Amino acid sequence: MNRRQFFKKGAVLSAVAQFPALLPATPPAKSDTVFIANYDTESPACLEHLESIVNVHLKHRTPATFFIVSDILNDANKQRVVKLLDNPLFEIGSHSKSHQLILPHPLNPRTGNPREQLIDSKKRLEDIFGKPIIGYATPYAYVDGFKGHKDILDIVTEAGYQYITTICWGPGFSLPAPITDPFTYAADGYANLWEIPKHGWHENVLKGHTNVDTVALLNWPSPWPDGAVPQKPIQKPEEEFAVNKVFMDLAREKKKKHLTLAWHPWSIGRFDPKMKALDMTFAYANKTGMKTGTFESLYKNLIG
Repeated sequence: MNRRQFFKKGAVLSAVAQFPALLPATPPAKSDTVFIANYDTESPACLEHLESIVNVHLKHRTPATFFIVSDILNDANKQRVVKLLDNPLFEIGSHSKSHQLILPHPLNPRTGNPREQLIDSKKRLEDIFGKPIIGYATPYAYVDGFKGHKDILDIVTEAGYQYITTICWGPGFSLPAPITDPFTYAADGYANLWEIPKHGWHENVLKGHTNVDTVALLNWPSPWPDGAVPQKPIQKPEEEFAVNKVFMDLAREKKKKHLTLAWHPWSIGRFDPKMKALDMTFAYANKTGMKTGTFESLYKNLIG
């Protein structure tokens, strides 16, 4: 099934609504759910849009976590990136050394050296930014994260990560990913290592920017409310905000610990160079009193 067929079929199977008429008119009551903006900063194209993203965060005073592939930073650009992200609002995390996978994935069976991707990336980012890196976001993400992979978890803990975010798919590699609360890897023997999952759409898939023909994508019957699954790849920033709003409202309604969506600067900038969707999303969070934070701030709250 190609991407166009996926969205067309998904619209029928999920009985989804058009934007934005059927979205809830009244947001849920205030809750302790924390909205976390995060960016998998994985290529030079991501760095081209970094300043525009930072500016909209500064406008709304909205925190963010930037998970960065360490190899994309070099002598020509690292000073600019450090300056842009040198702000108490922002956290830096690792998104690997070279965007190679730790475990095979239906979209890419090839894997890299896990020690390089986990340990070397962390050390280099700490050298560049001059601060501890406590979080790692794996490329692509998985259904069950690193559960059951003690060999990988050994390296994660050796590297000194306090949390990882490795889950952002539903059953059978379907999307949207469920709004799963954080948990520890105690069942694998790592009670102090937290998983903080991502949720909803990989926004590059939502926009049709990335080929995902080899995975299942949709579940039937759909567990999602109207507006969560569009009838075709979205075309306008207003549509992206409408989808974001559905997940923000649902997370608060279900009293989830957090909501964080899988965002990529290269895809955001290609689709919406004026950052209208981010502007509307952060304005909505502020207007409705939704708490905002970083992965690090949520982690610290989890451990007390």
